[in-house]
Amino acid sequence: MSHKADYLNNSLTLIFVLIFLVPVVFIFLNIFSDSSEVWLHIQTYLLQDYVMNSLIIVIFVAAFTVIIGTSLAWIVSMYEFPGVNIFKWLLILPMAIPTYVNGYIYSGLNETSGILFNVMEYYFGLGPYVYNLYDLQNIYGVIFIMTISLYPYVYLLCLPAFANHSYSVFEVGKSLGLNKYQRLTKIGLPIVRPAVIAGVSFVIMETLAEYATMEYFGVPTFATGIFRAWFVLGDEVSSFRLSSILLTLVFFLIYFEEMSRGKRKFDNPTNKIYERKKEVPKNKTQLVILCSLIVFFGSFLQFSQIFYWISYSLDRVNILFIFELITSSASIALIGAIVIVLFTLNIAFISRVTKNIFTTLSIKIFSLGYAIPGVVLAVGIITPTSYMEKAISSVLNYPPENLLSGTFFLLLIAYLVRFSTISIKTIDSGFNKISNSYDLLASSFGYSKLQALIKVHLPILLPTISSATILLFVDIVKELPMTLILRPFNFNTLPVHLYELAEAENLSSIGVPGLILIIICLIPVIILSKGIIKNVRH
Repeated sequence: MSHKADYLNNSLTLIFVLIFLVPVVFIFLNIFSDSSEVWLHIQTYLLQDYVMNSLIIVIFVAAFTVIIGTSLAWIVSMYEFPGVNIFKWLLILPMAIPTYVNGYIYSGLNETSGILFNVMEYYFGLGPYVYNLYDLQNIYGVIFIMTISLYPYVYLLCLPAFANHSYSVFEVGKSLGLNKYQRLTKIGLPIVRPAVIAGVSFVIMETLAEYATMEYFGVPTFATGIFRAWFVLGDEVSSFRLSSILLTLVFFLIYFEEMSRGKRKFDNPTNKIYERKKEVPKNKTQLVILCSLIVFFGSFLQFSQIFYWISYSLDRVNILFIFELITSSASIALIGAIVIVLFTLNIAFISRVTKNIFTTLSIKIFSLGYAIPGVVLAVGIITPTSYMEKAISSVLNYPPENLLSGTFFLLLIAYLVRFSTISIKTIDSGFNKISNSYDLLASSFGYSKLQALIKVHLPILLPTISSATILLFVDIVKELPMTLILRPFNFNTLPVHLYELAEAENLSSIGVPGLILIIICLIPVIILSKGIIKNVRH
C-alpha cells in the first residue's frame, strides 16, 4: 500500500514539474529554428543595446540598493536619534508602490498635471521652466526609479541581521579603535552578508523582469525586446532567442547566489535578542536629514502627486468602471492565490511524506519560478498552447482560438509557475518546523496521510498558509506583463488600466486607480514589517 501511495505521489509531483518545465524547455528548444530577417536585424542593430542596457541597469541598481539598504538598516538599528522608530516604518513604504507606478508618478511631477509644475507656477511663476528641470526618459531615470522602488528589500532583510547580534561584537570593534564606518565595513557587512545576497538577488530578478518602466522610459532591454519581437513584429524565433539569453543570465545569477551564500551563517550564538544599548551619535541631525530625504523621494512625493491628481480629477472618475477594475483584479488574484496555495501545499506535503531525491529536487524547481521574467513566461506558455490548439483542431475540426488561448486557464498557469516560489518556500518552511512526532502520533491513531494533513498539519500551518495567501494575492494584483499578454479579451485589471493610461499619456487619471493599487500593496508590507520591526525594537 505504501508503494502505491509513493507511486501516486511521485506521479503527481512529476505532472506538477512538467507544468513548470514545459515553458522553459520549449523556449530553449526553439532557439535552433532557422533565423528570421527580424532576428538578423535585432542581432545586428539592437542586441548590443539590450545586453548593455540590461547589464548597466542591473549593476547600478544592485550597487545602489545595497548601499542605501544596508546603510539605512545600520543607522536605524545601531543609533539613537529623533524619530528613529518612525523612520523604521517609513523607510519600508516604497515596497507598497509598484515600480511602474513610481515611474508614472515621477514622469508626471513636472508636467502641467504635476504638483511640482503647479507649485512652481503658483508661487514663483516659473511653471514652464519645470519642463526642463529633469529628464527621466532615459537609462538614468530607470536606474533611479528601480533603486527607490527596490532598496527596501535589502533594508528589510538587513534590519534583523544587524539587530539580532550582540552589541558586544560591535563594542569590541569600538574598543579596538575602529570608527563607525570601519565597524560597518569590517564587522557589520560580514554579519549581514547572507541577508545582502538574498536581498540583492531579489532586486536583480525584479530589475531584469521589469517591463512597464523600461517601455515607458524608452530604454531597450531584454524585457522590452522580447515583448516587441513577439507582439509587435510577430516573430517567434526572435522572442525565443532573446528569452533564452535572458533565462541563461538569470539561471547563472541564481547559481552565483547559491555559491556566494554557501553555508555561511551569522547566527547569534546564544539565540538571544540582546537589549540594545544604542549609540547616540554626534551627527544625529545629519542622520535625520538623510532618512528624511530617502522618505521624501521614496514615498512622500509619490503620495503627494497621487492625491494631487485625485484632487482635480475626482469628478471625472467613472466609479462603476473603477469598481469593475477592483472586482476583476481581486477575483483573479484571489482565485490565483487559492490555486497556488492548494498546489504548493500538496507538493510540500508530498515532499514531507515521500522523502527522496525526486521530491527534494522538485521543491528546488518550484522555487525557481519567481526568477522567470513575466514576459518570458508568457511567451513560453502561449506558444506551445497555440501549437497544441492547432493539433487538436486538425483532429477535431474545432476552431483553435476557442480552446485555451485568451482564457483564464493560461493566466492561472502563468501565475502558478511564477508565484509558486512564494508559497512553496513559506509552506515548506512551515512543514519543517513541525516535529515528525506529530506524524507518528497521527499514525498511532490510525489516520491516513490525508487525514493527518487535514486534522494535524493544517491547524498548525494555518497562520503560515494565511500569510502565503495574502502575499500571493497582492503579487498577482500588481502583476502586469503576464496579465497584459495572456488576459482574456476585454478583461482589465488595475495594473493593465494604469499601463493603458500611461501609454495614452493620460497620467492625470492615474490618481484613483493608482491609490487603490498602492493601498492593496500595503497589506503585505504591514504583515512583513510588523514582526521585523517588533524584533528590532530592543
